[in-house]
Amino acid sequence: MKLDLRQLRHVLALDRHRNFGRAAEAIGLTQPALSRSLQALEDEIGARLFDRDRSRVEPTAVGARLIELSGPLLNQARAVEHDLRQMIGLAGGLLRIGAGPHTAECSVGPAVGRLVRSHPSIQIDLSVADWPELLRQVLADELDLAVAEASHAAEDGRLIIEPLPRHRGVFYCRAGHPLADQRDVTLEDLRRFPMAFTAVPKRLLSLIGGNDAAKDELHDGAFVTMIRVGTPTLARQIVLESDAVSVGLPRQIERDVARGSLVVIPIDAPGLTTAYGVIRLARRTPSPAAAAFLEILRRVEDEIEGDPVTLRAAV
Repeated sequence: MKLDLRQLRHVLALDRHRNFGRAAEAIGLTQPALSRSLQALEDEIGARLFDRDRSRVEPTAVGARLIELSGPLLNQARAVEHDLRQMIGLAGGLLRIGAGPHTAECSVGPAVGRLVRSHPSIQIDLSVADWPELLRQVLADELDLAVAEASHAAEDGRLIIEPLPRHRGVFYCRAGHPLADQRDVTLEDLRRFPMAFTAVPKRLLSLIGGNDAAKDELHDGAFVTMIRVGTPTLARQIVLESDAVSVGLPRQIERDVARGSLVVIPIDAPGLTTAYGVIRLARRTPSPAAAAFLEILRRVEDEIEGDPVTLRAAV
């Protein structure tokens, strides 16, 4: 037995109006079309649903039971249709995004802001963590996607990685720091000072150097240096109050550089580039909200290129 929701709506309309003409008008059908629909449903069920003659239309026992069961079913179907329309229109559902500390500041935060500006009723859960934890959460289906360091996830067949544009980072220190006015700074010069970093991928360890006692290995190949921080904001605050140095994207320090409180250290570090990507589970179609977010994220990432602070750092 196959029940058609459209036919069930016809049954409820006929029960409500108890007249074929009025019921057909209410649901936008002709009276013959409504009669054919009811006859087809009765044939499918194998029982008469309404007793009808010229003076009355009354549900049979089978019809009354079908009417009783159809009401909640059609209400649920309408709720499903409503929720799906909201989701497709980015007004419903929950988008769970994870971001690395640097991507959160540079691109994910601005992208979420633009998404919310266009779709103010969208629900978003945005969390910030280092990339090993974000990988774990994506694999555990606790996040819809993560935007973070992707080099350690590139070979994992369970994941899809969409690389984002590479950006050149810079080392920086406070104004008045011993390295602030020094020309031809080397990596060895940098290593004489404390370093305030978030988790560092293995591919960048050669730039940090230092003695092994000054850093501890985290899980999954991540390392932390002498001053481990959870956010780039904390690193900047530490650098402003000490001789520590840190690293970041030009966008993250441009205001402090413009105010004269931070200085980009003039050092040639060609390997100091990002390897960020969008990380999500394979064989999983992104939701409409995720697709809209990713479209905005790509535009924000493209805007990061050509920052004037990077040009000053290379002088």
